[in-house]
Amino acid sequence: MKSLKLLNIELKNHLEEIKGEFIENLVQMLKGENADYLSGKTKTDIKALYFEYEYDYLDIITWAADKNGEIITGAVKLPGQRKKQIGESEEWTYFLPENIWNSASDFQEQYEEEDDFDDFWDEYNDEKYRLFESWFSDCWKKAAEKAQVTLDAYFSVHDTYFKTDLNTFTTISDDEIAKRYTSG
Repeated sequence: MKSLKLLNIELKNHLEEIKGEFIENLVQMLKGENADYLSGKTKTDIKALYFEYEYDYLDIITWAADKNGEIITGAVKLPGQRKKQIGESEEWTYFLPENIWNSASDFQEQYEEEDDFDDFWDEYNDEKYRLFESWFSDCWKKAAEKAQVTLDAYFSVHDTYFKTDLNTFTTISDDEIAKRYTSG
């Protein structure tokens, strides 16, 4: 059984391996390319990009909104084309590599009755999300610089009230975001 610390090292290595491709996906989003526009909208209508990740598997979904805060593209899963990791089953389509998921699940099943399990599990998850969010922020900075496009952009766990404003890297609420579109 791999230790939880080794799983986060594997995650960090995986993130570094796909970083270049992911930055290119972000550049395309910033430029309004490869988007499925709704209701006759075009890339010139983009005012903001939203990125939400799914808590368990780290899947990233993105979409664009217009100056009124209305969604103008279909949701897209990033990265655009996920390469299978060695040993992954054909059914595995998640961002988090299957071997990391399986090892973490095995650890949880084996040790969840231990007195200190919650401490180890919380530490593992805190580090996993810190690594992932830091990686995403770094990719965003590089993509924004490369695309030379300025848009509002927000990053968060799926369906949460608070998001990270990717231009300032500060926390912002859904209500504060909505005010940007109703008062502007």
